[in-house]
Amino acid sequence: MRHAWLIIAHNEFGILQRLISALDAPECDFYVHIDKKVKRLPELKVGAGKLLFLKDRIDVRWGSMTQIMCEIELLKEAAKNGNHDYYHIISGTTLPLIPIAEIDAFFGINKGNSIMSCLCKDQPYQETLKAHRYNLFLHNYASYGFKGRLSQVLWKSSIAVQRILGIETNKNRSFYKASNWLSLTQEAVDYILSKEKEIHKTYRYSFCGDEYFIPSELMASPLKNRVVNSEKYLLHNISRSNASTYHLNEYDALCESGYLFARKFTEQ
Repeated sequence: MRHAWLIIAHNEFGILQRLISALDAPECDFYVHIDKKVKRLPELKVGAGKLLFLKDRIDVRWGSMTQIMCEIELLKEAAKNGNHDYYHIISGTTLPLIPIAEIDAFFGINKGNSIMSCLCKDQPYQETLKAHRYNLFLHNYASYGFKGRLSQVLWKSSIAVQRILGIETNKNRSFYKASNWLSLTQEAVDYILSKEKEIHKTYRYSFCGDEYFIPSELMASPLKNRVVNSEKYLLHNISRSNASTYHLNEYDALCESGYLFARKFTEQ
């Protein structure tokens, strides 16, 4: 099977190299987006597969539309270079827990189905907040120091005003949520890219819209019956919005977990 690995990274380039090396195979193409804030691209090596860095890099800001833009640009670049059986959107701090041959076999069994994890209808108040409000001031929301605190105060204030005045967007839409790290078929990618303009309009003011846009668009499409929610796709522990880091003393448990991938890891 032919795989396109669409990797989003901004640090931990040693882990990124380990990820690429573990997945490297003749039928694997790697498309890597390094955050625009990184001044110098890392030197990455690939053996059997092909490696391409996205030239037009995006200044990705957590929680904002820039995360969606980054994923769409990766999908467009990979699709431009020919059909793939699967397009995998994956973090640069992820590692596979099984060999590439076993990963290939997993997708062979599931061929024709897009694979997601944690697919669900979000809690109503979360969906309202993240997909039905105008989420402003997100550019520096996750920044440290004064800028971050100011952005959070302004964001929270704007949400409060909208709640009082009953201001909503996407009133006639219902949304699904899933992990933004997922695997899509060629058919699913073609459909998502055909909706690019509508996606930008719908999710422009969303909060963490990268967790909403692909599952929501596919579940509202003729492809909804070809979306599989896998319980053994990605292992990650979410702590205060972010995935916690795995440690060496968890090695045996990770290997015995039965999952395809785990996130996140650090060289430290």
